[in-house]
Amino acid sequence: MNSFPHPPPHHDGGHQHQQPYSAPSSPVPLTPQRSTKHIWFGLGGLVIGLLLGVGTVGGIVGISSLAEADAQAAQAELMADGYETCSLDSVDGATLSADRLSVDFDGAGMYFGPDLADVYCLGDALGMPDSVSSRMGQTRALDGTQTAEWDSFSLSWNYHPDDGLGAIFEYVPDS
Repeated sequence: MNSFPHPPPHHDGGHQHQQPYSAPSSPVPLTPQRSTKHIWFGLGGLVIGLLLGVGTVGGIVGISSLAEADAQAAQAELMADGYETCSLDSVDGATLSADRLSVDFDGAGMYFGPDLADVYCLGDALGMPDSVSSRMGQTRALDGTQTAEWDSFSLSWNYHPDDGLGAIFEYVPDS
């Protein structure tokens, strides 16, 4: 396509003298107008990709958090379930906390308190390791308060010949 203007048509009938057409001495380049559609489509695709990526990562994190929360809720429920399974609600000296996340034994092994079998029953329901059961059975008054942790539970206990075994089982959520 020629970008120079065409000379006017030549008339034979007239006596007017026309100047011959001469091209401009320096051609003026015409720059075609560029389309910006490809830029907008690219930016749109980038934004959509980022949103999908953030949404996917957020969804995975959210699902993981929900699964972790469900697992912790199930662990926490073990405390109340163990209290019920071992029939501790009818035992003097065994108390389930109001939030249902701990059980307190007072005077276990004494005539006025729960049986030691009640303490071990709850320990078994919570998956207490045998090594902790052994340590509890060997605790003396001189040893003071002892502690142990496993899974999402902790146990602190002490023993005195006059007061029996005192123990607190607690649910401790993962941080």
